[in-house]
Amino acid sequence: MKVKYFTAATMQDAVAQVKSDLGRDAVILHTRRFKKGGILGFFAKEMVEVMAAVETPVAVAVEKPLPPQRISKEEETKAAVVQIELANMRKMLEQVLSKIPQSEKQASPLFELLIKNDVDAEIAANLIRGLPNDTTIIGSDQGITRKLLVDRITNYLQRIDGITIPASGCKTVALIGPTGVGKTTTIAKLAANFAIKEGQRVALITADTYRIAAVEQLKTYSDIIGVPIDIVYSPDELKAALYRHRDKNLVLIDTAGRSPKSQYQLAELQSLLAVDPYIETHLVLSATTKYSDLLEIVKKFSVCSPQKFLLTKVDEAGYLGTVLNLLYQFPTALSYVTTGQNVPDDIELANAHKLANLILRD
Repeated sequence: MKVKYFTAATMQDAVAQVKSDLGRDAVILHTRRFKKGGILGFFAKEMVEVMAAVETPVAVAVEKPLPPQRISKEEETKAAVVQIELANMRKMLEQVLSKIPQSEKQASPLFELLIKNDVDAEIAANLIRGLPNDTTIIGSDQGITRKLLVDRITNYLQRIDGITIPASGCKTVALIGPTGVGKTTTIAKLAANFAIKEGQRVALITADTYRIAAVEQLKTYSDIIGVPIDIVYSPDELKAALYRHRDKNLVLIDTAGRSPKSQYQLAELQSLLAVDPYIETHLVLSATTKYSDLLEIVKKFSVCSPQKFLLTKVDEAGYLGTVLNLLYQFPTALSYVTTGQNVPDDIELANAHKLANLILRD
């Protein structure tokens, strides 16, 4: 008997390897799941190991036909036992295959849709595990499986938390993030909504002195909205500006875009935010950024201890599965999403159900 071990990402792939290497008569003797890779227990991928065996035929050289021999009853009994054992082994193989989830035997349409929308394969497999197949559901509502999947995705996105104005005192919020994600426009939208729509006393502070255009842009918005704006160049100036606006309900701080690859820039930003431990920090991320870059941004900006993620350019993103991947790895609250350049309209509090449907769009 020839025995071999096979390792794959899914049971389907492992069984395919068994058939390819040992043939269709191979029998699976044992299976197990284990974690592989990762860093300090994170990002490890689930793998499948299969032990399979196949009877090795023995080649017999025959020079000339032998005269027929009479088979004894003992030999007939042994042959019958072998046939029974083979039948039992085939039955065991069928039982093992029958227990493999449908999502692993054959990729379901919803699994393919998740992958198409850039959802990580392991996350997609976890999401559809145990879901019924639409073809097995009795009744007219054949879209129930999709609805169940939307509910599962919604549950992963349930941590929604915008800016809450306290009954007394001043709330201070800073937007941080890499260059080009739309922090300045986003902060103008927030200022307009809180000042005009909610009637709060709002002040703006910009520390983005690297880009003159950004300062002028925010000045223009502050004049239109009718809120004061301060420009600061150092942590001490930020501290003084926060003190001047202590009578406001909300102070919004615009920071310069920082490269996640520059430790110096991140340390400078960390020093700026350290002037007040009560600053609520939102990490602004673009929905158009690829997943590997999002991971790098979140990891590098973690030195500034952001409490929430704010998602921009949702309207420009072809696929939003990367957002689900990110929140799967970093279960942080989402605050707002932006869906265009119009101030103050194209911003809203994140909606888990709406995002789930966008992640599953065809």
